[in-house]
Amino acid sequence: MSEEILVPHPDAMETLAFDGDKPPLLLRKGVVIGLVVAFVAFVAAYIVIAQAFGLSNAIQAEPFKDWVEEQGPLGPIVFIVVLGLSVLIAPIPNVPIFIAAGLAWGPVLGTAYSMVGMMFGSVMAFYFSRILGRRHLPRLIGPKAAARLDGLTAAMGGKMVFWARMIPVINFDWISFVAGLTSIRFIPFFWYSFLGMLLPTTIAVIAGDSLGKDVRVTLALGGLWVAGIAISALVFWKRRNRFPKSA
Repeated sequence: MSEEILVPHPDAMETLAFDGDKPPLLLRKGVVIGLVVAFVAFVAAYIVIAQAFGLSNAIQAEPFKDWVEEQGPLGPIVFIVVLGLSVLIAPIPNVPIFIAAGLAWGPVLGTAYSMVGMMFGSVMAFYFSRILGRRHLPRLIGPKAAARLDGLTAAMGGKMVFWARMIPVINFDWISFVAGLTSIRFIPFFWYSFLGMLLPTTIAVIAGDSLGKDVRVTLALGGLWVAGIAISALVFWKRRNRFPKSA
């Protein structure tokens, strides 16, 4: 007996996002306002301390760069492998790793090495989840729920993966595992993952490179990132207020 495939309305993505009692954690007003206030306080504290103690606007990155250069061609290979494996076995924040890549290799090579490592790890996580977990999904959440998840994935395509990748405060790793549990095909997963990770990864790597030149550039990029989250939240709140609530 074949499973029932429930294909949702084309607006299923909006229904999933807006028709709940609470918005997603990272888009709640308290969280977003707290993030903005914390960033502004951090920048203000840095300015006060830098002025009071005459701190340099650049971090001394030469010792770290020298150590990386001593590793030769092995350095980038080890970085890529370690970053890829960290996606699969160690759910640690990605942004500090990208910053280190920018500090070590600059914006171009740092971004290239980071993207190769992230895609390597994402592919492994996707297939690990698909091979070991996909077949057990109906048992875990029920046949109808699994069918709805597949229907939602079919309606949204790679948009779900793309927008999830675009939010840098979300750890990239779990997205690959979740995608492997859905019916999304590998090629859309791969390309939407790549496109979704490219901008936030590049910004983080450039921020790392700027640490060795001018910390103020890094702070400005951080402000751009925070502003992006705040604007996304404002759009979300506005559309959610207009969305018809279910009875």
